[in-house]
Amino acid sequence: MKLHQLLYYCKACEYENITKAAHELHVSQPSVSMSIRDLEQEFGLMLLQRNNKGFVLTREGRYFYERAKSLLEQAEELTQMMCDMGNQRKRINLGIPPMIGTFLFPDMYKGFNLRYPEIMLNSREGGSRELLNMLNDSMLDFAILPVNQLSEDSYNIFHITETETVFCVSRDHKMADRKTVSICEIKDEPLIMFNGGFYQNQVIKERFEKEGLRPRVLHYSSQFYTIKEFISGGIAGGFMFKDIAETVPEIRGIPLDDPIYIQVGLIWKLNQHMFNDAARFLKYSKEFAESIKEKHR
Repeated sequence: MKLHQLLYYCKACEYENITKAAHELHVSQPSVSMSIRDLEQEFGLMLLQRNNKGFVLTREGRYFYERAKSLLEQAEELTQMMCDMGNQRKRINLGIPPMIGTFLFPDMYKGFNLRYPEIMLNSREGGSRELLNMLNDSMLDFAILPVNQLSEDSYNIFHITETETVFCVSRDHKMADRKTVSICEIKDEPLIMFNGGFYQNQVIKERFEKEGLRPRVLHYSSQFYTIKEFISGGIAGGFMFKDIAETVPEIRGIPLDDPIYIQVGLIWKLNQHMFNDAARFLKYSKEFAESIKEKHR
């Protein structure tokens, strides 16, 4: 049993198709098929039940897939750990939602890059749910997320800053001069919101449900630019972090009468091996958070 055989087998199981697995792995289809047959001969049992449409996993094949997948993950983790010990890793994989990325990440990235130009900071945008899944699967080293509802029993959490979610409208909207607004007062307003999986959506919908209402959502989007254009163009209202709304002249951010405060934090897995470069990023993040506090004093 060799690692490349486990990899070929697991890819075939994931795609439920040997041809697609071979394409993903950049190898020939016979190479994948032969590796699986070699495993079956070595173990003396069938892993796949072939049929006209392809194959289905046998009971033994399903068990082997789960164990093989775990072994491959451990091998990847060990490889990364040893590369780090040899000072070869030089990269950090970071997940960040679009709005947090807009108001927080540019300065954070610039400062880190100036101090550690040799370390590549790979960032990935997405909703909180998607990024947590990627973190759990070790596809990310860190994520910067709203942490209001995250438990420190599940993740390491370092609090970076706090922001407020405000209701946003165009500057010529009838509510633009309001000091505060309630959920009941905006119940008939057309809204644009982020796609499902974003923490802010969950909080906003909970506020509407608390009042026995449903938001009148005109459009969902994963792009911050689209949301900003809908709001500034007077097509719909929406919700943004106060820090962002204040930087867009065409938009007016109105606090809710029952404010929504968002705790933003850096999170990483419990018992996660802390690579040297990751430790540097954590140290820098703590200094960056302190600089934010200084600005607000």
